[in-house]
Amino acid sequence: MTTPDTNRPAEVDPLVLVARPSVGRRLLGGTVDAAAPIALVAGAIAMAAAGDPSIAWVLLILALVVTAIVVVLLARTGRTPGAALAGLRTVEAASGAAAGGSILRDLVSGRLRTADLRRGRDPFAPALAPYVFPEPGPAPETGPITLRGRAPSIELDSGQRLTLDTPLVLGRDPSPSVLDDELYRWPDLSRTLSKSHARLEWDGRLVWVTDLGSTNGTVLRAAGAPQTLLPHQRTPLPASATLELGDRIVTVRSA
Repeated sequence: MTTPDTNRPAEVDPLVLVARPSVGRRLLGGTVDAAAPIALVAGAIAMAAAGDPSIAWVLLILALVVTAIVVVLLARTGRTPGAALAGLRTVEAASGAAAGGSILRDLVSGRLRTADLRRGRDPFAPALAPYVFPEPGPAPETGPITLRGRAPSIELDSGQRLTLDTPLVLGRDPSPSVLDDELYRWPDLSRTLSKSHARLEWDGRLVWVTDLGSTNGTVLRAAGAPQTLLPHQRTPLPASATLELGDRIVTVRSA
Protein backbone atom coordinates (compact mmCIF):
# COMPACT_ATOMS: atom_id res chain seq x y z
CA MET A 1 0.00 0.00 0.00
CA THR A 2 1.27 3.50 -0.82
CA THR A 3 0.83 5.89 2.11
CA PRO A 4 1.56 9.63 2.24
CA ASP A 5 4.50 11.14 4.11
CA THR A 6 2.81 13.81 6.23
CA ASN A 7 6.15 15.36 7.26
CA ARG A 8 7.14 16.49 3.77
CA PRO A 9 5.22 18.58 1.26
CA ALA A 10 4.85 17.02 -2.17
CA GLU A 11 7.64 18.11 -4.52
CA VAL A 12 5.48 17.56 -7.58
CA ASP A 13 1.77 17.40 -8.28
CA PRO A 14 0.91 13.82 -7.18
CA LEU A 15 -1.76 13.62 -9.88
CA VAL A 16 0.35 14.93 -12.78
CA LEU A 17 -0.51 13.11 -16.04
CA VAL A 18 -3.39 11.29 -14.30
CA ALA A 19 -6.49 10.95 -16.52
CA ARG A 20 -10.02 11.22 -15.18
CA PRO A 21 -12.24 8.24 -16.07
CA SER A 22 -15.35 8.48 -18.18
CA VAL A 23 -18.80 8.14 -16.65
CA GLY A 24 -19.13 4.73 -18.31
CA ARG A 25 -16.01 3.37 -16.59
CA ARG A 26 -17.16 4.70 -13.23
CA LEU A 27 -20.55 3.04 -13.69
CA LEU A 28 -18.90 -0.24 -14.70
CA GLY A 29 -16.70 -0.32 -11.60
CA GLY A 30 -19.51 0.69 -9.25
CA THR A 31 -21.96 -1.81 -10.74
CA VAL A 32 -19.53 -4.72 -10.33
CA ASP A 33 -18.79 -3.79 -6.70
CA ALA A 34 -22.46 -3.30 -5.79
CA ALA A 35 -23.80 -6.41 -7.56
CA ALA A 36 -22.92 -8.98 -4.88
CA PRO A 37 -24.14 -6.99 -1.82
CA ILE A 38 -27.38 -6.03 -3.59
CA ALA A 39 -28.00 -9.65 -4.62
CA LEU A 40 -27.40 -10.85 -1.04
CA VAL A 41 -29.73 -8.23 0.43
CA ALA A 42 -32.41 -9.12 -2.12
CA GLY A 43 -32.02 -12.79 -1.17
CA ALA A 44 -32.33 -11.91 2.51
CA ILE A 45 -35.57 -10.02 1.88
CA ALA A 46 -36.95 -12.96 -0.11
CA MET A 47 -36.04 -15.43 2.67
CA ALA A 48 -37.64 -13.21 5.31
CA ALA A 49 -40.83 -12.96 3.23
CA ALA A 50 -40.82 -16.74 2.84
CA GLY A 51 -40.73 -17.17 6.63
CA ASP A 52 -37.06 -18.26 6.97
CA PRO A 53 -35.43 -15.49 9.06
CA SER A 54 -32.31 -17.50 9.91
CA ILE A 55 -31.26 -17.72 6.25
CA ALA A 56 -32.17 -14.03 5.85
CA TRP A 57 -29.79 -13.07 8.67
CA VAL A 58 -27.00 -15.16 7.18
CA LEU A 59 -27.41 -13.42 3.81
CA LEU A 60 -27.43 -9.98 5.46
CA ILE A 61 -24.21 -10.80 7.33
CA LEU A 62 -22.60 -11.98 4.08
CA ALA A 63 -23.65 -8.72 2.41
CA LEU A 64 -21.94 -6.75 5.20
CA VAL A 65 -18.79 -8.88 4.94
CA VAL A 66 -18.57 -8.39 1.17
CA THR A 67 -19.09 -4.63 1.56
CA ALA A 68 -16.40 -4.48 4.26
CA ILE A 69 -13.93 -6.33 1.99
CA VAL A 70 -14.57 -3.85 -0.83
CA VAL A 71 -13.99 -0.88 1.52
CA VAL A 72 -10.77 -2.41 2.92
CA LEU A 73 -9.41 -3.02 -0.59
CA LEU A 74 -10.23 0.57 -1.55
CA ALA A 75 -8.48 1.85 1.58
CA ARG A 76 -5.33 -0.24 1.17
CA THR A 77 -4.80 -0.35 -2.60
CA GLY A 78 -7.19 2.19 -4.12
CA ARG A 79 -8.70 -0.63 -6.17
CA THR A 80 -11.78 -2.79 -5.75
CA PRO A 81 -12.78 -5.76 -7.94
CA GLY A 82 -14.91 -3.41 -10.03
CA ALA A 83 -12.11 -0.84 -10.28
CA ALA A 84 -9.65 -3.53 -11.38
CA LEU A 85 -12.06 -4.63 -14.12
CA ALA A 86 -12.60 -1.03 -15.29
CA GLY A 87 -8.91 -0.08 -15.03
CA LEU A 88 -9.37 2.50 -12.25
CA ARG A 89 -7.62 3.49 -9.02
CA THR A 90 -8.97 5.83 -6.32
CA VAL A 91 -6.52 7.82 -4.19
CA GLU A 92 -6.34 10.90 -2.00
CA ALA A 93 -6.15 14.02 -4.19
CA ALA A 94 -3.59 15.71 -1.92
CA SER A 95 -1.07 12.85 -1.80
CA GLY A 96 -1.78 10.45 -4.66
CA ALA A 97 -1.75 7.63 -2.07
CA ALA A 98 -4.35 5.13 -0.89
CA ALA A 99 -6.64 6.58 1.78
CA GLY A 100 -5.81 3.99 4.45
CA GLY A 101 -7.51 4.53 7.79
CA SER A 102 -9.10 7.80 6.66
CA ILE A 103 -11.14 6.13 3.90
CA LEU A 104 -14.57 6.85 5.46
CA ARG A 105 -13.71 10.50 6.18
CA ASP A 106 -12.32 10.96 2.66
CA LEU A 107 -15.40 9.36 1.09
CA VAL A 108 -17.68 11.78 2.95
CA SER A 109 -15.52 14.89 2.41
CA GLY A 110 -14.85 14.27 -1.30
CA ARG A 111 -11.06 14.19 -0.93
CA LEU A 112 -10.67 11.18 -3.21
CA ARG A 113 -9.88 11.22 -6.93
CA THR A 114 -10.27 8.34 -9.37
CA ALA A 115 -7.69 7.77 -12.13
CA ASP A 116 -8.16 5.95 -15.44
CA LEU A 117 -5.06 3.72 -15.65
CA ARG A 118 -5.70 2.90 -19.31
CA ARG A 119 -5.43 6.51 -20.45
CA GLY A 120 -3.00 8.08 -17.99
CA ARG A 121 -0.42 7.57 -15.29
CA ASP A 122 -1.09 5.33 -12.29
CA PRO A 123 -0.93 7.63 -9.21
CA PHE A 124 1.15 4.96 -7.46
CA ALA A 125 3.86 5.24 -10.16
CA PRO A 126 6.67 7.81 -9.74
CA ALA A 127 5.52 11.26 -10.84
CA LEU A 128 8.90 11.96 -12.43
CA ALA A 129 11.08 9.53 -14.35
CA PRO A 130 14.51 9.07 -12.71
CA TYR A 131 17.27 10.82 -14.62
CA VAL A 132 20.99 11.41 -14.04
CA PHE A 133 21.94 14.77 -15.45
CA PRO A 134 25.19 14.98 -17.46
CA GLU A 135 28.21 16.65 -15.92
CA PRO A 136 28.36 20.38 -16.69
CA GLY A 137 30.60 21.19 -19.63
CA PRO A 138 33.38 23.78 -19.78
CA ALA A 139 32.49 27.44 -19.33
CA PRO A 140 31.30 29.07 -22.54
CA GLU A 141 33.72 31.10 -24.58
CA THR A 142 33.65 34.85 -24.15
CA GLY A 143 32.48 37.00 -26.99
CA PRO A 144 30.15 36.00 -29.83
CA ILE A 145 30.08 32.35 -30.83
CA THR A 146 29.21 31.07 -34.28
CA LEU A 147 27.19 27.90 -33.71
CA ARG A 148 26.60 26.91 -37.34
CA GLY A 149 28.35 23.64 -38.16
CA ARG A 150 28.87 22.74 -34.49
CA ALA A 151 25.39 21.46 -33.74
CA PRO A 152 25.03 17.77 -32.86
CA SER A 153 23.36 15.40 -35.30
CA ILE A 154 20.97 12.47 -35.11
CA GLU A 155 21.10 9.23 -37.05
CA LEU A 156 17.87 7.39 -37.87
CA ASP A 157 17.70 3.61 -38.12
CA SER A 158 16.59 4.11 -41.74
CA GLY A 159 19.99 5.64 -42.56
CA GLN A 160 19.25 9.37 -42.62
CA ARG A 161 21.49 11.81 -40.72
CA LEU A 162 20.01 15.14 -39.61
CA THR A 163 21.70 18.12 -37.95
CA LEU A 164 20.04 19.89 -35.03
CA ASP A 165 20.67 23.43 -36.26
CA THR A 166 17.03 24.16 -35.42
CA PRO A 167 14.47 22.29 -33.27
CA LEU A 168 13.24 19.17 -35.05
CA VAL A 169 9.94 17.28 -34.73
CA LEU A 170 9.97 13.61 -35.78
CA GLY A 171 6.90 11.59 -36.66
CA ARG A 172 4.84 9.93 -39.38
CA ASP A 173 3.11 13.20 -40.25
CA PRO A 174 4.44 15.80 -37.79
CA SER A 175 3.08 19.21 -36.92
CA PRO A 176 5.18 22.00 -35.38
CA SER A 177 4.86 22.46 -31.61
CA VAL A 178 6.67 25.82 -31.91
CA LEU A 179 6.50 28.12 -34.93
CA ASP A 180 10.13 27.66 -36.06
CA ASP A 181 10.24 23.86 -35.69
CA GLU A 182 11.58 21.85 -38.62
CA LEU A 183 9.56 18.75 -39.48
CA TYR A 184 10.78 15.35 -40.61
CA ARG A 185 8.16 12.97 -41.99
CA TRP A 186 9.50 9.49 -41.17
CA PRO A 187 7.71 6.64 -43.00
CA ASP A 188 6.84 3.87 -40.53
CA LEU A 189 4.95 0.83 -41.78
CA SER A 190 4.80 -0.64 -38.27
CA ARG A 191 2.82 2.47 -37.18
CA THR A 192 4.49 2.44 -33.75
CA LEU A 193 5.64 5.99 -34.52
CA SER A 194 3.04 8.67 -33.74
CA LYS A 195 2.20 11.45 -36.17
CA SER A 196 4.12 13.93 -34.00
CA HIS A 197 6.24 11.68 -31.78
CA ALA A 198 9.15 13.64 -30.31
CA ARG A 199 10.87 17.03 -30.48
CA LEU A 200 14.68 17.40 -30.32
CA GLU A 201 16.49 20.69 -29.84
CA TRP A 202 19.98 21.94 -29.07
CA ASP A 203 20.56 25.03 -26.91
CA GLY A 204 24.26 25.39 -27.71
CA ARG A 205 25.33 23.14 -24.84
CA LEU A 206 22.82 20.32 -24.38
CA VAL A 207 20.47 18.33 -26.57
CA TRP A 208 16.91 18.20 -25.20
CA VAL A 209 14.15 15.75 -26.11
CA THR A 210 10.42 16.05 -25.46
CA ASP A 211 7.95 13.23 -26.02
CA LEU A 212 4.90 14.87 -27.62
CA GLY A 213 2.32 12.61 -26.02
CA SER A 214 3.10 9.69 -28.35
CA THR A 215 1.06 6.50 -28.23
CA ASN A 216 4.00 4.09 -27.76
CA GLY A 217 6.30 6.36 -25.78
CA THR A 218 9.95 7.46 -25.98
CA VAL A 219 12.69 5.49 -24.19
CA LEU A 220 16.17 6.87 -23.43
CA ARG A 221 19.03 4.37 -23.52
CA ALA A 222 22.33 5.65 -22.15
CA ALA A 223 24.45 4.59 -19.18
CA GLY A 224 22.31 2.64 -16.72
CA ALA A 225 18.81 1.28 -17.09
CA PRO A 226 16.51 2.42 -19.92
CA GLN A 227 14.28 5.34 -18.91
CA THR A 228 10.81 5.96 -20.30
CA LEU A 229 10.27 9.69 -20.72
CA LEU A 230 7.11 11.31 -19.42
CA PRO A 231 4.99 13.01 -22.10
CA HIS A 232 5.67 16.74 -22.61
CA GLN A 233 8.59 16.73 -20.12
CA ARG A 234 11.68 18.39 -21.64
CA THR A 235 14.65 16.15 -20.78
CA PRO A 236 18.40 16.76 -21.36
CA LEU A 237 20.43 14.01 -23.06
CA PRO A 238 24.01 12.81 -22.55
CA ALA A 239 26.56 13.62 -25.27
CA SER A 240 25.78 10.34 -27.03
CA ALA A 241 22.46 8.63 -26.43
CA THR A 242 19.97 6.34 -28.14
CA LEU A 243 16.24 7.00 -28.24
CA GLU A 244 13.53 4.47 -28.97
CA LEU A 245 10.50 6.09 -30.61
CA GLY A 246 8.07 3.19 -30.62
CA ASP A 247 10.00 0.55 -32.59
CA ARG A 248 12.24 3.11 -34.34
CA ILE A 249 15.76 3.99 -33.19
CA VAL A 250 17.37 7.45 -33.12
CA THR A 251 21.04 7.92 -32.15
CA VAL A 252 22.23 11.34 -30.99
CA ARG A 253 25.82 12.22 -31.89
CA SER A 254 27.80 15.08 -30.38
CA ALA A 255 29.43 17.52 -32.78
